[in-house]
Amino acid sequence: MNSVVYDPLGEFESKYRNLHSDLTNRFFEDLVQKSGVDIEQNRATVKQYDEYRENISKLRKKLNWLRFWRVLMCITLILIPLVIWKMTPKIKALRAEISEADQKADALLAEANRQMHPLNSLFTDRDALNIIEKAMPLLSFEPCFSLKQEEDMKLNYDFAEFGETEQSTLDVLAGHYNDNPFVFENKLIHTMGVETYYGYKTIYWTESYRDSNGNLRTRTRSQTLQASVTKPKPFYHTQIVLNYCAQGGPELSFSRDAAHLNQKSEKEIEKLVKRGEKKLNKMNDKALSKNSEFTSMANTEFEVLFDALNRDNEVQFRSLFTPLAQTNMVSLIRSDSGYGDDFHFIKQKRTNRIVTEHSQGREINLLPQSYQSYSFDVIKENFIGKNTSFFKELYFDFAPLWAIPVYQERPVHSLKPIPDYSQNYSLKECEVLANSVDYSYVVHPDTKTKAILKSSYVTSRDRVDETCITAYSYDIEQRWDYIPVLGGDGRFHNVPVQWDDYLPLVATNHFFVSASENAENQPVIARRNGLCIFNS
Repeated sequence: MNSVVYDPLGEFESKYRNLHSDLTNRFFEDLVQKSGVDIEQNRATVKQYDEYRENISKLRKKLNWLRFWRVLMCITLILIPLVIWKMTPKIKALRAEISEADQKADALLAEANRQMHPLNSLFTDRDALNIIEKAMPLLSFEPCFSLKQEEDMKLNYDFAEFGETEQSTLDVLAGHYNDNPFVFENKLIHTMGVETYYGYKTIYWTESYRDSNGNLRTRTRSQTLQASVTKPKPFYHTQIVLNYCAQGGPELSFSRDAAHLNQKSEKEIEKLVKRGEKKLNKMNDKALSKNSEFTSMANTEFEVLFDALNRDNEVQFRSLFTPLAQTNMVSLIRSDSGYGDDFHFIKQKRTNRIVTEHSQGREINLLPQSYQSYSFDVIKENFIGKNTSFFKELYFDFAPLWAIPVYQERPVHSLKPIPDYSQNYSLKECEVLANSVDYSYVVHPDTKTKAILKSSYVTSRDRVDETCITAYSYDIEQRWDYIPVLGGDGRFHNVPVQWDDYLPLVATNHFFVSASENAENQPVIARRNGLCIFNS
């Protein structure tokens, strides 16, 4: 059970998929037994509720038709007495029947929720993680991203943020694999781009012309002129990234991008490898003439498909990518059984960043509300289905790293000691909490865009950190530019173009962060990962 993953793709299919599925089903069955819920009673209640809702839907359709016919018949004034006498009582009776059915349905829903409350209340934030830890004991998850782990990653594994002021942490999931630290991070990223705005103006003019008889006449012409302006505009997007720290290749950096090579046929791959071989030969010749250390590996298929040709340390690259690592990586890239070649791999010395396309937009933590319902069958479907998907997505985030055996070795702990800090919690966790609260608490009142929230440490007392949250956002004011455009009348006309002017805003607010159990009697405004934030 404690073995490393030598073949991430093959072992998922032959071992971990079924092992995790069995553990998930067993975990759910244990919760059901512990809850003591009566499954068949709930199914009967839900069946009644569904029948009432279906009947209410039919009654509403019937009511809408009766109301439609009453309006239609009233158009013929002579039929109004007949309408009042025949249709109105039916409509009143139907409304009463719908109201009564609604009340019964609401009562059944309340009963179904009451029946499932013992089970719904047993779910925790740790359920999905506990199951994964049982399936893969070398993989462990921390309650939160601690300051100690963050400092360890910075001091001993070259962990550093790039463009840090342009991004804010929305959520984190931290842990260790065989003592190698990692953290999943869901980030909101701000970039500046441009937007093109268009404006229009219709002009009219009179011109003279001669008709077919040679007579001089006049006519009115029109033309719609178009103008455009390009102005700066902020853009925001989210990104989920796995930061994995390992001691292998401590001075090596490289990157490779997802190329979806698993979607290509065998012949297309062969052609790609042949073309790549020519490129590699040219790079070898160039390196030789410039006395550079680049030398392509004998495994041309790996070199071309992995495409990490910007590496800066050949010796360490080869120490990582042993024949087994090369075989594993090619299998991952070419296979459809996982997610194929959808991963970006960025190594910056001892920190590795994996960005997979299959994980973008997903939740990096499964919370109790992911499963809860008034229906036992829906709860079971949610729990089994969402945990299965969550495990597969997480497994194949790690798979490019597990393809490299060196990255699974336990780190040597002759590392720099972590200093004692008065600060208790990592700044990333503070940002997660700040992003969980209502925007009105943190942003400038004139804000009309998303905001990048950054946290800075102030002081600590009694296991409570005071943090300053700075919110960077924009107000938007409408502006007009008047662009001269030559018209068909031979004159220039000013075409109005309306555009949005994004005005930077900054707001700072002080908050307090602590473990949830230390915040009794405090005005808590958000909770996450066992921590909470309050403002007084």
